[in-house]
Amino acid sequence: MILKKRQTNIIQQIKQGNEKPLFDLYKLYRNEFIAWSAQQFGASKEQAQDSFQDAILDFHQNIMSGKLTELISSEKTYLFQIGKHKILNIIKKESRITYQENLHLIKGKEIEDFMENDNAVFTQEQISDAINKLPNDCQQVLNLHYFKEYGMDSIARELNYKNADTAKSKKSVCMKRLIKELSKLKMLFII
Repeated sequence: MILKKRQTNIIQQIKQGNEKPLFDLYKLYRNEFIAWSAQQFGASKEQAQDSFQDAILDFHQNIMSGKLTELISSEKTYLFQIGKHKILNIIKKESRITYQENLHLIKGKEIEDFMENDNAVFTQEQISDAINKLPNDCQQVLNLHYFKEYGMDSIARELNYKNADTAKSKKSVCMKRLIKELSKLKMLFII
């Protein structure tokens, strides 16, 4: 009963624009989430921090949008559940980068056809060279997403974009440019 009352109070405070409960929850559970993520999923500290921060933001958004009006579990359980999905998404994204001895291949839906059609294989150095030929903003977006494994929300915050959708659009444009650069590289091998 007391827990339910406290949860309702937290939701009401956040709904009224008071963000202090969010900061309190973040401080209260962040380190525990980082340790739990490392133990359960082998997540790095940075991955866990980003995931938990995104979980807090989703918690806030769910309250403000009216999706969340009452918790059926503790705040901790709710936040850890969201964070778990964030970590699993990072791990899924990470699997798009495949490591084979000294070769690093970027695999993702944006360049799947490009890679599959020719079974193109590029070294880390070749991919880095192609990225370095791109405009600075594209270099930042691709490095943050593929090499530092930032999610779109984190990229948007890091690069001061309006929101995650803007970051996603930018990444898509940059991937097309990267594909163009890699195509040029492929043409050199054919000649």
